[in-house]
Amino acid sequence: MNSEEVKALLAAFEDLVDIKILIRKIVPNYELDSSLNEELLFLLNKLKQKLQPLFSKYLTQENALITEESKIAKKSTILEAISNDNIVLISANSSKKKLKSIGVDPRRIIVSGGPLFVEDYKVVNPNLPDKALTSIKKKCERVLNELKHEKWAGSELIFLHEEENATDKLILENLEQVSNLIQKKINTINVGSWDMLDE
Repeated sequence: MNSEEVKALLAAFEDLVDIKILIRKIVPNYELDSSLNEELLFLLNKLKQKLQPLFSKYLTQENALITEESKIAKKSTILEAISNDNIVLISANSSKKKLKSIGVDPRRIIVSGGPLFVEDYKVVNPNLPDKALTSIKKKCERVLNELKHEKWAGSELIFLHEEENATDKLILENLEQVSNLIQKKINTINVGSWDMLDE
């Protein structure tokens, strides 16, 4: 690795920090207005220009093959766990689309759309106005009621989560409360990253 490549990597970290700051502006719903969307695209392009030459140079065909094998194994693990009419809990609609793309029945997927308990929204976004909490509370209650009234005889609840996702971490911390609610132990699968399910 030469000095120019090191400079590119260090500059890429700065772009990622800028992206993180931008994302903090849009939690918990992650909705971009046109101005923020333009800013995100600009930052992603900067990141791509810095990293693409490094990817081309250092990510060999062998690396790509290992990644493909990992994806196949991850899909297999998920599909096997979801068999037998088990129910999947996930935190985002975008993840539901990925699950549907690998053959998971959407009727077996429950999307929380964020943390399961209203208090956790303040953890994700301390500046959340009280007015917004009213609709968030209703959403949390709806998801918890859906879980509570599911017919659990003969099926399990499986929480699929990303390793570094802040919302998923909060849900993991509160799974015992959900387990008590549905009177059943909850299984978890760490998907690492939902990108693992991309074709």
